[in-house]
Amino acid sequence: MKVNAFFCDGIPAGLRIRFPLPEICNEYISCHHGTEHEWRCPMGRFFSQRAQRCVQACDPTEAINICVGLINGILLRPPLSEFPFNCRRHYECVGGNMVTRECPPGTFFSQLAQGCGAVREEFCIPD
Repeated sequence: MKVNAFFCDGIPAGLRIRFPLPEICNEYISCHHGTEHEWRCPMGRFFSQRAQRCVQACDPTEAINICVGLINGILLRPPLSEFPFNCRRHYECVGGNMVTRECPPGTFFSQLAQGCGAVREEFCIPD
């Protein structure tokens, strides 16, 4: 199922992202050319963001650490567990781990632009 981009904003094409809720292990989002496609693993299989494929066991921590399996340097909005979030706060993926970052005062984080700027995304909370 094709959906509007949100999770895939600024993410390199071809990467797959686990659906960001710990209780949903069998769904994932595939990023392609600025659009998102939702997929489900076959019955009894679960998506692993680290392995980038469906596997036999569910690891709910992958929904909390949003950088697992992603390349270094990608900048991401906070996970849904932190929603609503501050417009300056974001994470940098380093070695599969989330490193907290914050834009300078007067600027806002944009996952699509992969950096800080003057445009505020509509779903975050300004200072």
